[in-house]
Amino acid sequence: MKNLLSRWRATVRNVLWLDALQAAAISAAPVILAVLAHEPRLGWTAIAAFWACFGDPGGPLRQRAGAMLALGLIGALFCFLASASASHLLLLLPLTFLCCTFGGLLRVLGPAAAIVGTLLSAGFVVAAELPARTLAESLSYTLFFLAGAVWAILMTALVWRRRPWKDATLAVAHCYRGLADFAAALAHLYSGLAPDAGPQAWSAVTRPHRGAQRAALEAARERIREVQDARPSRRARSHQLLYLLDSAEDSFIALVAAADLLESNAPRWLGRSAGAHLSHALHRYAALCNAIASTSDVNDPRQAECLRERLAHYGEGLRELRGSALAHAPDLAGMAPVLDRLQQTAQAVAQSLFDHGSTPAAPARERMAEHPARDAWRTLRQNLRFESDAFRHALRVGVGATIAVALSKTFAVNHGYWMSLTLVFILQPYFATTWQRTFERVLGSVAGAIGASLLGLLLGTPLSVALAVLPIALGTFAARTIHYALFTFFLTSQFVLVTHIQQPEIYEPTLAALRAFNSVLGGILALLVGFLVWPEKEPRQLAGALARALERHAAYTQALAERIAGDRGARDVVGLRREACLSADNAQASLQRLQQNPVHRDRNVDTAVNLLNAMRRITAAGTVLEIQPPLPAGTPAAAALRDYGRALAGALHPQPPAPGSDARPPGLPGAVAQAGPGVAGPLDRIAQQARLIRQLRERVERAPLSQ
Repeated sequence: MKNLLSRWRATVRNVLWLDALQAAAISAAPVILAVLAHEPRLGWTAIAAFWACFGDPGGPLRQRAGAMLALGLIGALFCFLASASASHLLLLLPLTFLCCTFGGLLRVLGPAAAIVGTLLSAGFVVAAELPARTLAESLSYTLFFLAGAVWAILMTALVWRRRPWKDATLAVAHCYRGLADFAAALAHLYSGLAPDAGPQAWSAVTRPHRGAQRAALEAARERIREVQDARPSRRARSHQLLYLLDSAEDSFIALVAAADLLESNAPRWLGRSAGAHLSHALHRYAALCNAIASTSDVNDPRQAECLRERLAHYGEGLRELRGSALAHAPDLAGMAPVLDRLQQTAQAVAQSLFDHGSTPAAPARERMAEHPARDAWRTLRQNLRFESDAFRHALRVGVGATIAVALSKTFAVNHGYWMSLTLVFILQPYFATTWQRTFERVLGSVAGAIGASLLGLLLGTPLSVALAVLPIALGTFAARTIHYALFTFFLTSQFVLVTHIQQPEIYEPTLAALRAFNSVLGGILALLVGFLVWPEKEPRQLAGALARALERHAAYTQALAERIAGDRGARDVVGLRREACLSADNAQASLQRLQQNPVHRDRNVDTAVNLLNAMRRITAAGTVLEIQPPLPAGTPAAAALRDYGRALAGALHPQPPAPGSDARPPGLPGAVAQAGPGVAGPLDRIAQQARLIRQLRERVERAPLSQ
């Protein structure tokens, strides 16, 4: 319960409340105007404004306005097609399939485009139920929809303009808060760890923190990449953010190395003095990272003084650790270089923040796409084949939406678009995630419908109902990053009230009951479509993800050995480590989907779990190697280490062997152990995991994961 509450506090702390308030005000204003002007069609404008704000990808103004304008224009076209063909079922159903398939295919362009595609599909199925009997009425609803998108764009561009690098700044601050949480978790675990605790105790703590921090680093890097060319006048700020992000990643690697050393030596290092001093040092580093994340004004002397105090406090902790603690646990000296690296990185960060005379140099940037539209079209064209998972999911969305609209029209389901809407939002590329999303949405919809009906009984006038939309919309935009069930609760309440304003003759409890009933129907239909229409082969995908992860870990291990051996032409260790970690995260996500699938349980799940744990321990030991000085080039120890690295890589990801070859990793060469004592321990841990992986691979060969 304590861990759950701490995660919720961290999530709520990262909610962008001001942005949520702005989006809520933009989407609630047309609702209030609809009541004052006695124009129910403005409720459709409010929905369009809400969807435009929901589809706002953030970043530079040009990117945000482009996404919102695309949503408005394509959504208006979908609105006209759906409302004009609503009374002609033979025309409506093919259009539903084509438009919703197009919306589902936009997922290949990234997460922001996936949201826009889902909203476009939702707009089509809702517009198919609009009371438009003539083409003129269809055109009027189209214009009202377009007006909502234009209203959101104008308010975003002219009134509530956001700094183009604000999201990037917040993303980098989120990385440092993640470092603080990671360090605090290590300090808490180490101080309370029993000597007989196994690796599972460490994995339960370090695995979620490592995954979350890696995701935060990648998200922040993407945000900086989006805004670094937005405003040339702020280019120095983007360079500083990149420097801070690189420093955060460097500190993250040091914390992973600390976790590996703690896990390997905890029983020997536990003691009243050593354990207490080490735990205190990590707690002080957590406070230091929180101070970096809270630095919002580099001209504020109080923030600078707070950061310097935290640095000094952490330095005192390191001196205490080197003093009395090392006397009780001499082996604890292996932690000193890791903690020193954390201190040096933090000092450099503080200098870059508050020393205006030393602006960090501009880092090398990745090549930006010259023609985004051309690249997007090429990506879409490449996925127009049945072998593409994204194309199969798009077809699945098109088939499901078509069935939902056909059922709604054939049986004249009252407010049947809520069933179609629920299906479009629930249906995911994987059945396991569809199952989880169905449960959360149905639960949130039923609870939100009950809450909206109770609220409708308390509010006696249409204006009071319209005013209540503002705080509920604020909850909707805030909860989207907290929990999907909570987001659905606020969303259902908001849409029930907006629908009541559009159709005041229907009593709120009736609308709430219809919303809950149709949401349950949409959830059931989504599960059937996800299970029956081209279901994914998750065991086969898991096997492929594990194979790719092993290959990248092998490349990382070999490159790391080459760097320690002093090779000047060694490959980029940082980039290979990032690829290895991301591949392991992808395999972990595939494994979680397999475990969440209610209709499939694979008997080799334990094997996959052990493989992933072994790969994480390899990267953890590798991070300890990264902070070690390289061996002198050209020595026998360097040559032996180079050969040993190739042998380890071959054991992790064996190539077609030559006759008589053996994929087992050999023992650590004695020359390497003598030349680099700090290198021997991490290499030995990597070799242990390589032997374990070989045994697990033999088990998989006897009973494949793809069965």
